[in-house]
Amino acid sequence: METRMTNQKLKIMEHLQKVRTHPTAEMVYHIVSKDLPAISLATVYRNLNLLAEQGKILRLEINGEYHYDGFCDSHQHLVCTNCGKIMDLGQKEISNYAMKKIKSSDFELKSVRIIFYGVCKNCKEK
Repeated sequence: METRMTNQKLKIMEHLQKVRTHPTAEMVYHIVSKDLPAISLATVYRNLNLLAEQGKILRLEINGEYHYDGFCDSHQHLVCTNCGKIMDLGQKEISNYAMKKIKSSDFELKSVRIIFYGVCKNCKEK
């Protein structure tokens, strides 16, 4: 179901496409509400979920919390198990390899999401 691009959705999309921090809904609300003071947290949640369902953004569940990514191109995510930081890893060949290797006559594969867990450089140096 395609819905119209409201000013609220547009501001949310613009913010997500500007950042690489994979914010939560609350973080998006905090930033977007500066430009749209009348927007509610519920509206931000509703629009994020709609955009994710339409495939315009990614919704990642990490450590029991949803994070959002405005970049839907083929990439992977790195999650630091110490500080929780989420980073992009843009190695399309990893996703392409996974897509080619999955064989199932009972299932039509559309996409793959790969999340690697480890320790980021900052945490490792501490």
